[in-house]
Amino acid sequence: MTAIDALLDALPAWVLVGGKGGVGKTTCAVALAVRSAERGARTLLLSTDPAGTLADALGAPLTAQPTAIPGQGSLDGMQLDATAARDAFLTRWRDTLAAIIDRGTYLDDEDVTGLIDAALPGADEAMALLALADIATGGTWERIVIDTAPTGHTLRLLSLPRTFAALVELLDTMQAKHRFMVSALTHRYRADAADAFIAEMRAQIDRLRALLLDPRGSAMVLLTRPEGVVTSETVRYAAALRELGVRVAALVVNAVPDVLDEDGERALASLGDVGGATRFQVPRLTPPPMGLVATRAWGTALARVPPGREQRPSPGPRSEAGGSTGDGGAGHGGAGAVISMRQLTIVGGKGGVGKTSAACALALEAADSVRVLLVSTDPAPSVADALAQSIGDLEVPVAGAARLTARQMDAEAAFERLRTDYQERVDALFEGLIGRGVDAAHDRAVVRDLMTLAPPGIDELYALASLGETLADARFDVVVVDPAPTGHLLRLLEMPALALDWSHRLLRLMLKYREIVGLGETAGELLAFAKRTRAVQALLADPARSGIFVVALDEPLVRGETARLLTAVTSRGVGVIGLLWNRTGGTPAPLSMPQDAPQFVSAAIMPPPTGVAALRRWRESWVPLTAVDG
Repeated sequence: MTAIDALLDALPAWVLVGGKGGVGKTTCAVALAVRSAERGARTLLLSTDPAGTLADALGAPLTAQPTAIPGQGSLDGMQLDATAARDAFLTRWRDTLAAIIDRGTYLDDEDVTGLIDAALPGADEAMALLALADIATGGTWERIVIDTAPTGHTLRLLSLPRTFAALVELLDTMQAKHRFMVSALTHRYRADAADAFIAEMRAQIDRLRALLLDPRGSAMVLLTRPEGVVTSETVRYAAALRELGVRVAALVVNAVPDVLDEDGERALASLGDVGGATRFQVPRLTPPPMGLVATRAWGTALARVPPGREQRPSPGPRSEAGGSTGDGGAGHGGAGAVISMRQLTIVGGKGGVGKTSAACALALEAADSVRVLLVSTDPAPSVADALAQSIGDLEVPVAGAARLTARQMDAEAAFERLRTDYQERVDALFEGLIGRGVDAAHDRAVVRDLMTLAPPGIDELYALASLGETLADARFDVVVVDPAPTGHLLRLLEMPALALDWSHRLLRLMLKYREIVGLGETAGELLAFAKRTRAVQALLADPARSGIFVVALDEPLVRGETARLLTAVTSRGVGVIGLLWNRTGGTPAPLSMPQDAPQFVSAAIMPPPTGVAALRRWRESWVPLTAVDG
């Protein structure tokens, strides 16, 4: 029996394929799905990654509806479309939602409609995930393989049942006010369409939770590579999955070289047993797999790591000198490789292309002459791994770089503090009313949970907005942001407009309650957030003050995603200041760049640069693409 057959036999019907960006998730998902279909199982392969590279890997167009993959027998493919799921949800439930909010608040019809439109765009991912519960109960497929987005995005997606459950509870609280008033007036209550909607949503959430948390029904295949930065994130990812209750059934170490160097050995040793998951490995394949033939070859190359070999002896301490260019030299960049940094410089790209390393390298270079803050807004940050020093949610100086400060922002925790402060203020106000003999229990419950209507992803915008204040305070001359990969970044760039609309709608609702319990002061923090968001929106739209530096690999899947990223960024009015072709073995064909932004080339470096000295040497090795052409 081949290793891929043994892996499929050990996996439940639902398989999530996850890992840090660039580790080979899509290749693994396609290989598993194709082999499953070859064995006769009706199989659905779907992607939850908004960057949408699955269609490129399959060589077939995908839509939000399952589509037969030509020439692959019983294999269907699908690209989860969060926006389409939201639109379908609202088509069915808009009137019911409006009725619930109208009953539970003091809003008029216009305010109710606006609040639904302002809050629910951010809930599209939750609705798309709920659609998976419907797929699970359909019985059409014997095997479902899910190609997930990189770490941070997928962890957020897996936590959405809890987030959406909180929204349903808020709606139920609003409906409870209606039930109370009807019962008080008529001494009876008969459930209506709003109650049916709430019951159906709870049932869907329960089905989804049962699906994700039942180890007999679903499990994760976790991908990694023998590189320190990657395995460090893999260990954290596995721990986060355990906290969510998601079982990791297998760990696949991809792109393993014929001979592991000291760094590779150390990276594998750091994995431990990852929750006891069965370990597999795949050798490094050149060129990287592209197309179904190459993907089948990847699946054939999959091998089980015999028990006892999972734990390799850890080598001695590694010096920071790791990471050298292929030609053994440095300093090729010179004046020709100058990059015009902006006050706010965002480093974007597909996961696994070296985005974090580039952000660190650019920040180190800028810090030679000005004060720089390097910030990660990625829910799965790797800046600390790349700099080889401890960095948390507070600003810390970077050793070996006098003007550089770094921070890995915990955006979720920051927004949760805002939510908690808001609830405490609301509680204090209503306690005063109760002390005066006024019973406003239902209104209190509704108002204190209004923040539940915040669109998922607004926490990252909340963190980004604080960076605008940091620039305004003039403590730093340049802020370099390392965001999550492509799909998450595009969502972040879209969020200011959504957040402003949401905050204005919520403020209008608070003003309605101010007439009853005095919520004007309570809305102050929300008003300040709206002001900061507007400032960030203006900053992003000013190419003289902000811009995006893109990192890519000269590989078909990455080139396609990078081209789509450049188009999307430009359409949002955000400037592009440059592009780095990383880990190249030749001369890549240049992409068409907005404003003729410069393109650079960096040769493959093994092991990848880690630590200040290695990152500086790597940055010096970047060569302008025109110089390579010449």
